[in-house]
Amino acid sequence: MVRTEFSRLFRIVQKTLLVLLVFNFAFPLLEAVPLQRLSVYNSIFPGRLRLPFGEVPEIAYNLTLNDLDAMSASHVVSHGKSGQSRSVFLLGDSSIWGTLLTNEETLSSKLQQMIRADDSLTSDDIHVYNLGYPTTSALKDLVILDQAMRFQPDMVIWFVTLNSLIRDAHLDAPILTNNPEKTNAVIATYQLGIRPLKTITYWEKIFLNQRRNIYDRIHLQLLAFMWASTGIDQYIPEEYTLAARDLEADTSYVDITDQRLNPTDLELDIIANFQHIYPDVSLIIVNEPILISSGLNSDIRYNYYYPRWAYDQYRQMLSTKMQQMGIKYIDFWDAVPEPLFTNSAIHYNVQGVNILVEKLYLQIQKDISKLE
Repeated sequence: MVRTEFSRLFRIVQKTLLVLLVFNFAFPLLEAVPLQRLSVYNSIFPGRLRLPFGEVPEIAYNLTLNDLDAMSASHVVSHGKSGQSRSVFLLGDSSIWGTLLTNEETLSSKLQQMIRADDSLTSDDIHVYNLGYPTTSALKDLVILDQAMRFQPDMVIWFVTLNSLIRDAHLDAPILTNNPEKTNAVIATYQLGIRPLKTITYWEKIFLNQRRNIYDRIHLQLLAFMWASTGIDQYIPEEYTLAARDLEADTSYVDITDQRLNPTDLELDIIANFQHIYPDVSLIIVNEPILISSGLNSDIRYNYYYPRWAYDQYRQMLSTKMQQMGIKYIDFWDAVPEPLFTNSAIHYNVQGVNILVEKLYLQIQKDISKLE
């Protein structure tokens, strides 16, 4: 009797382990099923106003994850257009995402407020979406934009800087290196002269090796209630380390040794090829504001990121290339005063945002009016 019960229990355990083993190794086959796009956001709860990013989910109700589909599905842009509405996408790095800024203080929110306050516009149905995401990489921007193109933007305002356009900037963008298939598809679709990323192996895709990513997807859904209740999606400390104003007497920039930028050092085809594929989208390129130091060695470097020689040559090359391609270009490199920068040479406070959005709207008001 005991032996019979033991045998039965053994068979149950054996079958359970077999099912789990099959599920573990068959899990990569589920990639074809778009489970990541199933979301409580934009259905039960409102969509997020910016893409998920954060390291303290217990107080910021947000987290960094690797799944671009889940990220996109949580964003309010995935709600889609309604009626005759027009949409404006803002692209860029953490300065556009809004580091140390609430959602109401970001450039996208301020631009939305300015559009709605414009009495010369007859339509109130122009919506601005924040698709900025931390890390400086134009290829990262394009991957996010390509993901969102199914929502048919009418205008794209793309903020760039030297660090986002310098060759191989994408190698420092975890969201790309963790999504090599999507990144390589964009590289191929837009015919970019960029070496494809190493793809993830079948072994790396099995369930046991994807537990963290699965947990993050579920965690993001569980945070929806607190996000909807509070509108909080970022922990903003009362104190932080200010960006350096006193700089090293260092003229180096990446691996360039002769203090000369060449056209091949900048990946401007990322912008050009997007416009070629989507000629009907109104594209505006903005060179984003940077901290211009007045401190020690500021005659050598503008800030921690950029020696003067590299940044000056970059500005000239970018301006010339945009003019040649017929793409509207606005250079706001010095638009925000030094004291308004916060914890990095590209992050500025809400006062800086207000200054920038006023200058931006003066430049794009006619373009916005054409969307009506």
